Amino acid sequence: MAAKPNITYVRGRGLVETTRLIFAVKDVEVTEDYITTKEQFENLKSSGKLMFQQLPLLEIDGLCLVESAAQAMYLGIKYDMLGSTEQEKGTVQMLFFGARSFYEVSGPFKLFKPLEEQGKFLENSMSKARNRFLPAFEKQLTENGTGFLVGPSATIADCALFNVLPNIQDEPAYGNLLDEFPKCKAFMETFTAIPGVKKYMASPRRFPLTDAAYVAEVNAALH
Repeated sequence: MAAKPNITYVRGRGLVETTRLIFAVKDVEVTEDYITTKEQFENLKSSGKLMFQQLPLLEIDGLCLVESAAQAMYLGIKYDMLGSTEQEKGTVQMLFFGARSFYEVSGPFKLFKPLEEQGKFLENSMSKARNRFLPAFEKQLTENGTGFLVGPSATIADCALFNVLPNIQDEPAYGNLLDEFPKCKAFMETFTAIPGVKKYMASPRRFPLTDAAYVAEVNAALH
């Protein structure tokens, strides 16, 4: 029997959560190892598994894949989650990277900023969410008309978008922002209704949103 895919990362959602969500869509069982100390991280770097000396790491099919976008692209090919035509594949990849850009400016990252910069970061995040990213995804969901971004089922772009939206929904500073984008709000229900995703969301592998304790553990182990 082939080994299960294995993820190595810190104990949180972070950069690997889209990878986890892709596996969840396909209901693929994976194992995980968590890095909680600097010593563990240094030992892993010495193992030769981390091409660029960074996490997350996905071990699958004899490969050691770092770079979370590379992981998603590999899984998209493996599990046929990139779209069915050349045009769809191009759209899926554009939306995937757009969702990653959205994630990079979303609320949880404020906790990695100095306290005096967090208010400004969150203000900028809210502006970009309302004026730049959510309107684009709302339009795409409306035009596609299936509840997903491209085609009739979830792609890696849907996984990347879902990685962001709970940050918007659950961050008090955003208020009821998602109510202004009903297709995006409905998308969250559509995505979490996928059987494998529903199972993952109820499991202990689904970590809570980023908090100060997570930031402290990441800084202690990786920096």
